[in-house]
Amino acid sequence: MTRNISGDRWSTLFRKWLARPSYRVGRLAGLFAIALSLVLGCTSLSNFTASQDAVHPARAASADNTVGQLALGTNLAGIADWSSQIPFLDAFKFSRRWITQCDDQPDCNSTWDTEEFDKLALDEHGWVKSLPTPADPPKYTQVATLLFRDLKQYPGGQYVVLYDGEGTIDYQFDGKKDEAASRPGRDVINVTPSMSGLLLVIKATDPNRTGNYLRNIHVVPIAYEQTFQQQIFNPDFLERTRKFSALRFMDWMGTNNSGQKEWSNRPQVDDASYAVKGVPIEIMVELANRLKANPWFNMPHQATDEYMTNFARTVKERLDPNLRVYVEFSNEVWNWQFQQAHYALEQGKARWGQDKGDAFAQWYGMRAAQMSDLWKREFGDQNDRLISVIATQTAWKGLEESILKCSYWVAEGNRPCYQHGFTTYAITGYFSGNLGSPESQSTVQSWMREQDGGMAKAFEQLGMNGTQGDSVADTANGFRYQAEVAKRHGLMLVAYEGGQHITGRGGVENNEAMVNFFTALNRDPRMGECYTDLLNQWKGAGGTLFMHFSDIVQPSKWGAWGALESVTETRSPKYDALMNFIDRNQLR
Repeated sequence: MTRNISGDRWSTLFRKWLARPSYRVGRLAGLFAIALSLVLGCTSLSNFTASQDAVHPARAASADNTVGQLALGTNLAGIADWSSQIPFLDAFKFSRRWITQCDDQPDCNSTWDTEEFDKLALDEHGWVKSLPTPADPPKYTQVATLLFRDLKQYPGGQYVVLYDGEGTIDYQFDGKKDEAASRPGRDVINVTPSMSGLLLVIKATDPNRTGNYLRNIHVVPIAYEQTFQQQIFNPDFLERTRKFSALRFMDWMGTNNSGQKEWSNRPQVDDASYAVKGVPIEIMVELANRLKANPWFNMPHQATDEYMTNFARTVKERLDPNLRVYVEFSNEVWNWQFQQAHYALEQGKARWGQDKGDAFAQWYGMRAAQMSDLWKREFGDQNDRLISVIATQTAWKGLEESILKCSYWVAEGNRPCYQHGFTTYAITGYFSGNLGSPESQSTVQSWMREQDGGMAKAFEQLGMNGTQGDSVADTANGFRYQAEVAKRHGLMLVAYEGGQHITGRGGVENNEAMVNFFTALNRDPRMGECYTDLLNQWKGAGGTLFMHFSDIVQPSKWGAWGALESVTETRSPKYDALMNFIDRNQLR
């Protein structure tokens, strides 16, 4: 995310990190940090046996032929109980982190969340081994988790809940247990979808204290009871995603603010929920293999060399040899809403001096180069399968010099960062027409009182004729500038994220009428025309792979990021424009 509104550095901070719920905290701290930097001179493998068979066997051609050519991929939305992506057949894999609750005790008043997660007795995969007795210090007496929360659409009907161990599970909100059809280890529940979702409550676990606690819980549509462990993925999710040439797993990996560091603490296939630590590498590679799509991985900003080496080795061993892999160090290490930016600044200043305001960019370039060297070394004679990515903050013209040239590291006797096996230079491709800014609010509201509800003027501002900044035309100008940068350094130009970026900020996100207007813009057929214009401009600038942000996301006051709003949908103006661009340019 870096398409800015007015072309200056400051406005880039107010973009995507004001547009997603997880980005709201710490805005002021982020602003202070970048202001300060500018002042200081800133210019378990063996157990996994999933099938390697392709879901679409007719697609025998390798995605390898897209590298260096025009191609269209997608970012995948993050794993969460409220995600309308619903990628897995086992819904427990996107369940919420355990909620500690107090119930049936005289002094707890049925507390929804006692906020005692840190006091839980969990095994290595996140299963609850025991619950406190009334005499124990913790307040909580049960644990719960949510599935399908706040979803306007999700598949209902009969589900089976399969589990090992002894205990008592209760089902609330959208789920009701069929007592007659259930037996120990296999509950049958009838699910009637609503915005409440399914609440699964563990009332007791390991009641006999033998160590046989409730674990390996799976929540699966009854039709897939016998096959979900081999199929893994929701067929509807696969179908919606199958045409894309590449899949960026940034949000599946929980890259922003990641706590991943040591390889031994990575996400595991048997983890209770992938919404806690991220999706295991084995699952991500399996998805790429089945869809014949090149995967794009983001290495955590604190990852050790061992972590990155082992990650590379696993990808090399498991990825279809006809596919290539993109690898990028973290994500937007210049975005001060994310911990990785602050970490980079601290590390860079510790290494090169507290007066180095651009230390974050130089440290990012250095660590990205070291990552590329590690991956190249691991792939060895198969280096043609590897595409190392180095990125920049798109609207901050000149920042790329610190990242690509990394003069501080060069002064230590190293080659410039971009010369460490990189073939790809990544930017963003967003447009918003500046519609969501506080300065635009009164103007947009006046449009909304017109006969067409303001749609025509909004699309004029969004498109090739926009005059208030951040239009498709402005984004196209950025493509041309960055294409020249890539050419000078002998790199291919890719877009790691892109698409519409219409979202309120600075309080506008709380204006319900404006939010509804922005959602309507995304659903209007003219949005598809904007997407077609954007992609044609990308093509004209010589861009190669363009990664849309994002695949399937419900709209909210934080934005309407999804090409589709739900996995149950098959069409939308944005999605249709993407699919038509793929077909028209024969990209798959």
